[in-house]
Amino acid sequence: MDYSEARKYSDRHGVHVGPYHDGRFKPSLEVAFTVFLNVPVRLVRWFFKTCRVGYIGKDLEERLISESGVVFAYWHRYAQFYYFYAKDRHHAMMISHKDGGELGARCMDEVGVVAVRGAPKKISKSSGRIKNKQGMEALATLQDMIREGKFHTGLTVDGPSGPALKVKNGAIALARDTGAPIMVMTMAARPKFRLFTWDRMWITFPFSKVLFIFSGPFYVPADADEERLEESRREVETHMVEMSRKADLYWKDKSVRESLPEPTWEK
Repeated sequence: MDYSEARKYSDRHGVHVGPYHDGRFKPSLEVAFTVFLNVPVRLVRWFFKTCRVGYIGKDLEERLISESGVVFAYWHRYAQFYYFYAKDRHHAMMISHKDGGELGARCMDEVGVVAVRGAPKKISKSSGRIKNKQGMEALATLQDMIREGKFHTGLTVDGPSGPALKVKNGAIALARDTGAPIMVMTMAARPKFRLFTWDRMWITFPFSKVLFIFSGPFYVPADADEERLEESRREVETHMVEMSRKADLYWKDKSVRESLPEPTWEK
């Protein structure tokens, strides 16, 4: 993966992007990274290649990403599909700068998503602002990348541990601080099954139909105070819950399908 464009931003704030290749890991661990990554990544790539992929709101998505950086908001249950969508599309995300984040950074490298290394340990619940130094530097890097329209990002707005379907302030604050629009991404698939996890994450089968549904956009004023942030948060959450309801019923309820635009399918 080529990090030259991303490093123009990370060098401004002294943060690292991508995996570490500075010899800090023992050869045995490097081998373990290779083994644990190659097999799953190959399987996932094969899995998605078997699926028939469609889009609702593709014209909106294409217009927004051509105009500026975009903050994609999605539920944790759709996380695996975000990476499938974001592959090699100039997306960047924050991940821990510590060695413990290396496996995640290498997974992102495999799918063509830039890992901005910074650990946002302390986050203000009211403003969504990151308080620790490494996290602030990584956030400043990500903000520049989005603000200047060179990269986009995606956030699991109810992650990392819930409660499910409750939007947190991170995406709202990021949209305020960058001027970027929030675009909501929901998913429909057939067939699928749900896991017994807190987010009720669902997995599709090989040769499934997978439908990406884009909606929005939502803008947050640059001078938004905490009260305005909360209004925007509730607005986005209400919309996302409703779009998730429609996505869950898409294959079952004809009236829901008719309420949404016709999808376009990849060949």
